[in-house]
Amino acid sequence: MNKDNSPDVIGIGTCTADMLFVVPQVPAYGRSWRASQYLRQGGGPVSTALVTLARLGVSARFIGRAGDDPEGVFIRDEFQKEGIDVSRFMLEPNVFSRAVLVLVDQDTGERCFTSRRETNTPLAISDLDRQEIESAKVLHLDDADEASVQAAKWAKAAGVTVVLDGTWHSEVLMEQLMPLVDIPIVSEAFAQGWMPDAPPEAVVEGLYDFGARIAVVTLGERGCVAKWEEGLLTLPAFDVDVVDTTGAGDAFHGGFIYGVLQDWSAPEIIRFASAVASINCRQLGGRSGLPTLEEVHQFLEAFPAI
Repeated sequence: MNKDNSPDVIGIGTCTADMLFVVPQVPAYGRSWRASQYLRQGGGPVSTALVTLARLGVSARFIGRAGDDPEGVFIRDEFQKEGIDVSRFMLEPNVFSRAVLVLVDQDTGERCFTSRRETNTPLAISDLDRQEIESAKVLHLDDADEASVQAAKWAKAAGVTVVLDGTWHSEVLMEQLMPLVDIPIVSEAFAQGWMPDAPPEAVVEGLYDFGARIAVVTLGERGCVAKWEEGLLTLPAFDVDVVDTTGAGDAFHGGFIYGVLQDWSAPEIIRFASAVASINCRQLGGRSGLPTLEEVHQFLEAFPAI
């Protein structure tokens, strides 16, 4: 692998084809509701974070697999449209990619999901190139599969920053991956799965004790809580008109990684990431509202006190 061609950020994780329907309420068996909006879009935690970074002007590469079905081709084409390097994205013949149905509440922007699981072969350690991983500045992960854990080991040894999108808690993730993670950014669901009924302040303290540089728990409309060497920080969410919260956490991760690459302070990084996530909630889909760098700066100028 030519180091000169290495992107700033490499992502390994889930990729999906999302089908979003905006509905007045969740349909029940035997009844039908008409959707007011429909959108087909690529999705996935790491995948959407990489698209966020590309919109902000950062070079990014996705390493992964999908099927060669229409959904897999769509996922690849969506990456390419956004400028993501797909040279290491493999389409496997005669298998299914992951497809996700997203129902979005037209009043609140909250959503629920159902998915068709992918049948492609999971990414293997043999699919990875150590020099490729070591040449990046940031490795972004969303799971603790064997390939991700090995990539994290190589990255950690080479001084590459490892960022985790912790959506769901698992013992394997805590035991094998978390000690390798420099920046764990986890959801409220992850926090409750790991430390039931514990306040987010206790959760970030626990994550920090694994050896993290910065640990964050995102809390949706309630903002986030972070821990770093200088202490704890609680930041409220920006007040925006929410259309759809799909991809908000993924956008936060992308914005956070951008701030890390700029070597900003923790409060600056978190404020920027929160702005990116809030802006994205103003449009339907996990990627439709992802902003450019100029749009984020304009947004922040309107909220000088936050």
